[in-house]
Amino acid sequence: MAPLRDITGVVLAGGQSTRFGRNKALVKWQGQFLIQHVINALTAVLDECFLVTNTPATYAFLDLPMIADRYKNQGPLAGIDAALHHCRTPWIFAVACDMPALSPELITFLCGLAGKGADAVIPWLATGPEPLCGLYHENARHTIAGQLQASKGRLKDLLDKLAVRRVLEEEMPALAASARLLANVNRETDLEKLS
Repeated sequence: MAPLRDITGVVLAGGQSTRFGRNKALVKWQGQFLIQHVINALTAVLDECFLVTNTPATYAFLDLPMIADRYKNQGPLAGIDAALHHCRTPWIFAVACDMPALSPELITFLCGLAGKGADAVIPWLATGPEPLCGLYHENARHTIAGQLQASKGRLKDLLDKLAVRRVLEEEMPALAASARLLANVNRETDLEKLS
């Protein structure tokens, strides 16, 4: 499949991993670091990818371009802000570093829904939105920056302010084949469930 050129892949690796107890991005699953699985899925589909992290030395071995948050200690929303501020494409596909089962097929499907009138394209499951596996348009930049300037880093608050294309479970054929595609790893037991 030819890489998509109008969307930039972004891996968010700024979390503290407090529930996991150590840097979960560098925990191995099926022979690779969790973050490497995410990078592999993105680079299979997208022409350009980079990492948002405030500890670049930790991830230098990945040989991926890196940028830092512009707003410190405000969680993943700050990573999305940094990515939108930095990238040259109108859309980014932002993914948390702890979603190792994400597939190129699901990324391709979601990217195909990026269109006019939407500020974001977000999987919306029965359990709620998955904002750390979705697309954000450059039009969302000012709303995100305003929220961060007010020290309101909650992603749910952001989604309430954007024109969001909600992608329901029944629309995602890949999810029917494997519900774990959007699973993230917060604890050791989550890794066991993925296997």
